[in-house]
Amino acid sequence: MRRSILTVALCVGLVGCQTPYQEEGSSAVVGGVRAEQVGYDRYRVSALVNQNTPSSRVGDYLLLKAAQTAQSNGSRYFVREGDIQDSSQVATYSTPGMVNPNGFGGYTVTPASTSSAYQPGATVYIRLVKGSARPDGAIDSQEVLDTIGRRLLPKK
Repeated sequence: MRRSILTVALCVGLVGCQTPYQEEGSSAVVGGVRAEQVGYDRYRVSALVNQNTPSSRVGDYLLLKAAQTAQSNGSRYFVREGDIQDSSQVATYSTPGMVNPNGFGGYTVTPASTSSAYQPGATVYIRLVKGSARPDGAIDSQEVLDTIGRRLLPKK
């Protein structure tokens, strides 16, 4: 019984370490999505996740953010412009050294340390399509929200 509880706790803990679908900088969890306007109907959409999140999730995050961007700007469709660019990075984290009393009249010294972690990421440029006609190669934002959004967005 104890082993089962420990296994479940470990699984929940690992899933909890994945970068959730969120705006970049919206929490202490590393990563997230963002869309930046770079032209009248053009946006740069980026996604960055932590090393505990499957790399395949980056593509889902890009599509979902592109769909949300299209919808929030009154467009049903969007077109990808150019190739998806790898924007993965290696993040470096430093912790300072510490000296703490150990309760026996001495001290415990923890040296400073630096570690790094790989963060999968990608960037894509999109152009929003105005009007109700779906041009060749355009992606339907509502379809993305209905499929990928159903899996990744919190239930209402």
